[in-house]
Amino acid sequence: MVMERAYTFPLVILLACCVTASMANNMNTSTDESSLLTFKSRMISNIDPSNILIKNWSVSTPVCVWIGVTCGLRHQRVTALDISSMNLSGNIPSQLGNLSFLVSLNLSRNYFNGSLPRELIRLRRLKIIDFRHNSFSGQIPSWFGFLPKLQVLYLRNNNFTGFIPPYLSNISTLQDLDLSVNSLQGKIPEDIGNLHNLKTLNLQYNRLTGLIPLTIFTISTLENLTLRRNNLSGNLPVDICRGLPRLKGLYLSLNELDGEIPSNLSECSQLQFLSLSFNRFRGSIPSEIGRIRTLQILYLGPNDLSELGNLENLVELSIGNNFLTGSIPASIFNISSLQYINVAENNLSGNLEELYLNGNNFHGRIPNSIANASKLTTIILFFNNFTGPIPNFIGDFRFLEIVYLNGYNFISKSPELSFITSLTSCRYLKKLVFGDNPLNGILPVSVGNLSISLQYLYGYNCDLWGSIPKEIGNLSSLILLSLHVNQLTGSIPTSVVDLQKLQ
Repeated sequence: MVMERAYTFPLVILLACCVTASMANNMNTSTDESSLLTFKSRMISNIDPSNILIKNWSVSTPVCVWIGVTCGLRHQRVTALDISSMNLSGNIPSQLGNLSFLVSLNLSRNYFNGSLPRELIRLRRLKIIDFRHNSFSGQIPSWFGFLPKLQVLYLRNNNFTGFIPPYLSNISTLQDLDLSVNSLQGKIPEDIGNLHNLKTLNLQYNRLTGLIPLTIFTISTLENLTLRRNNLSGNLPVDICRGLPRLKGLYLSLNELDGEIPSNLSECSQLQFLSLSFNRFRGSIPSEIGRIRTLQILYLGPNDLSELGNLENLVELSIGNNFLTGSIPASIFNISSLQYINVAENNLSGNLEELYLNGNNFHGRIPNSIANASKLTTIILFFNNFTGPIPNFIGDFRFLEIVYLNGYNFISKSPELSFITSLTSCRYLKKLVFGDNPLNGILPVSVGNLSISLQYLYGYNCDLWGSIPKEIGNLSSLILLSLHVNQLTGSIPTSVVDLQKLQ
């Protein structure tokens, strides 16, 4: 009997402990449930008349199976809340701060509004906050700086005003900070350089002023820096890359930055995207940029640049609206990866040994050498002084989507307009403009073999004669057809009726 009691006693204690723990877990789960039901009472479903989420959050089902809710396996507490893109509106109740086990909170792409309650400071386990694309207003709360484990803070596209709180620099764990597309003003805090684990900093489309803090250029973990469309001024540091060895994207366009482009950009050995457009940079484009083997996209215009350096390994190049003179280096057309080039509105000239674009003074014939840029998607050659026929090798650019050849330049060497036939191999072609040229030819039957994607065909004022081929009815995607001011004869083909998208 004594032996029996000796074994029974600890078992009773164990059972009591389990019951107590179970009661505690149930109480904590009830806290989470109550907090979310309060949140639900503030929600309105803007589009979904069936209110699926609002009906699903019910005391008749366990909180851990509610839509958008994730619970931990051990304590059955709510660890993640994701109700993004559900067309919900309303404001955030203070009770949401009771979800003390919450690690991830995603309310993005809804219509939530109002200010953020201070009680969210109690969410000490939070690693991810995603409030993008809502209508939250007021100042960005300084208490964000007291969430010790926060790694991601996305507040993009809201109505936040005021200044960037300096307390954000207290979050030593922060890796991604996106405050873009708000109405923030004032200077970027110097202390932002204390974010030693930061990989992405996005402050674009605000009203920020002053200099870019030099401390930003010392965040060695930074991979993407986006400060577009603000009112930032001053020069870039000469040794900009020394403190940013991992930089992949630098987006500084649409500001008031000036001075020269730093010559040591080649030290940013991982740089893929460089955008300095719409600033006041002056001087030459450093040839060192061409040594960045990873660089794919380069936007440098409009600025006040006057000299073009050596550029290589690019996918996109935009240097229009500067003061560039001379010829474009032939090496550009040996870049097999090049898909887009824009050098419009400069003072470039030459005898056409390379590809020249609109708004310059190029003359002569288009040489075969430009065929090396085989991945071009856009060719814009109007308003120059070209002579000779439109070359048939234009059809060798198999990825062409947009072609502008208008502007009183080209003649036709035969009445068949063979360049149109050559373009039938360009199956992505969407827009073809060859108006205002003295071509003096007929529209070939092959026009019906142009890309099924063709939407715009401009052949006005070209001295075209003969009839419109019935095959034009094959261009089923055509939205606009312009053949006015010509000498066409005969009837409009009945196949035009087949062009159902024609406007």
